[in-house]
Amino acid sequence: MAKERITFSTRRFLVGKAGPFLRLVFREDVMLRLDQFAHTRAKGEHGGFLIGRKRELKSAEQYEVLVERFVPIPQKDEATRLVITQEHLLTVQRALADADRGEEVVGWAHTHPGFGVFLSNFDKEQHERFFPHPWQVAYVMDNLAHERAAYHLDQGEWHRLEGYYVLREMAENEIAIDALSRIRWSRLAILALLIVFLIGAGSYGYGLLRQVITPPSPSSVSQVVPPPTTPEPTVTVQRKDSPPATAKPPENNQVASSTRPVPPPAQAPLYGEYVVQAGDNLWKIAGKLWGDPSLFKLLAEENGITNPSVIPVGKVLRVPQRPEIKE
Repeated sequence: MAKERITFSTRRFLVGKAGPFLRLVFREDVMLRLDQFAHTRAKGEHGGFLIGRKRELKSAEQYEVLVERFVPIPQKDEATRLVITQEHLLTVQRALADADRGEEVVGWAHTHPGFGVFLSNFDKEQHERFFPHPWQVAYVMDNLAHERAAYHLDQGEWHRLEGYYVLREMAENEIAIDALSRIRWSRLAILALLIVFLIGAGSYGYGLLRQVITPPSPSSVSQVVPPPTTPEPTVTVQRKDSPPATAKPPENNQVASSTRPVPPPAQAPLYGEYVVQAGDNLWKIAGKLWGDPSLFKLLAEENGITNPSVIPVGKVLRVPQRPEIKE
């Protein structure tokens, strides 16, 4: 029965935060081995070489260092310091050359059990002697305090890295599960946003519908009160034979002091005058004045003339208004 073939992919996880100049990356299995190495050696300082690859970058991080293996250096159990010799370094370099896999020594690691993570003067001198390149790192572990730190030397100055990456290998089935999980969470997030949007839109629409359906309250409607009407004054034309008109008393709901008196419109005079000319008679005069000679009787009655044909020249006649003709 053929074995199932499993292919792997990798993913990086940042521990701390990325810093300038150097990007340090550990394979996950190497990081686990370093932790196990530190926990099993609780007394004295112990360590070894970090084996991997480097490449130059065009970004602010000028180098990327990938740690792929850890090779311990033989050391006594209760040694107070890790001593690296030239023989140790040459042995490792010959092994790397024989393997011919493009690997090289990218740094070293050692423990400080209970003393904290730092580089002593001896550590710095040892690093400058055997690891002079700016991309080679010194990794310090305190398994009792559960602290880790990485340092590198650049142009005579020491720098502590603010963080590093852990490179994890994932099988295809793990990748598929992880991808499905991310898709599931993405869909849930989109669904949640959609629900929030629908709730908001529904609330807004309900508010508009309520404003349209619900009649306004009486208190919210401004009542328009018409101004009080002022009765128009009546003008009575008094003729000489009509009794004097009596003023009509105001009604109870009208206040005389609140209304301003309206002056009566100008009226035409009730009577006029005509000077009799030579050859005039009442018949001709009525035709001149009113365009109807048959109205001469009005002139005769108004002026007390018994003979309409005999009128003294120069006599001033009183001319009344022409009566309205009823059809």
